[in-house]
Amino acid sequence: MQNNRSIQRCLAILRAFRVNVSPTLAELSRAVELPHPTVLRFLLTLEEEGYVARDAGGHWRLTTRMLELGFAAMEGLGVADAVQEQLQALADAYSGTSNLGEAHPEGVIIIGRTMTAAERRRLVVMNLRVGSILPPGSALADALPLGPGEHARRAYPETQQVSLAVPVRGVLGRQLSIGISTTAAVLESEAQELEAVRALQDKADSVGRILGLAAV
Repeated sequence: MQNNRSIQRCLAILRAFRVNVSPTLAELSRAVELPHPTVLRFLLTLEEEGYVARDAGGHWRLTTRMLELGFAAMEGLGVADAVQEQLQALADAYSGTSNLGEAHPEGVIIIGRTMTAAERRRLVVMNLRVGSILPPGSALADALPLGPGEHARRAYPETQQVSLAVPVRGVLGRQLSIGISTTAAVLESEAQELEAVRALQDKADSVGRILGLAAV
């Protein structure tokens, strides 16, 4: 019975990060209604295993290693395939790449990615893949804090690329965005760009519903 209670407490601490993604020890203790030493003991174990980390200011966060568990759960529920279909539809429609990102202390981490065959070789050379971190200043990162109906845009004249992204809502405690990157020629006119933004918003709604229902 003691072991079961320990597991329940550990899970309660992990769930608390869904409400506050960067809590202090005191904030976690209040959230789970456990003494500071008890919560710290669990955090130190999770830190040793690589699932949480803390910064110099005493704030804790989940690490990208937690994604391994999330991806496993998504695979088991068929959620990964459903999200992948939404991303692939965007990549195919705009002859480029489509990314699903989640907020990360260093910017945004790619948690889903698809591309057309024509893009695959170029992106392998660039070494961008699921798990890669894009810094602040990318459209995917810019879109994270935006409200409904808003979108982020970044142009890269040196490569003739344009990136668009919108926030994904409906996933409790998670800050997500979805975006496309394609050649400037594909989004040559304002009307084409607005159409792409509407397509992104439609897919963002679908992905939000899928992940929200999956509760992973």
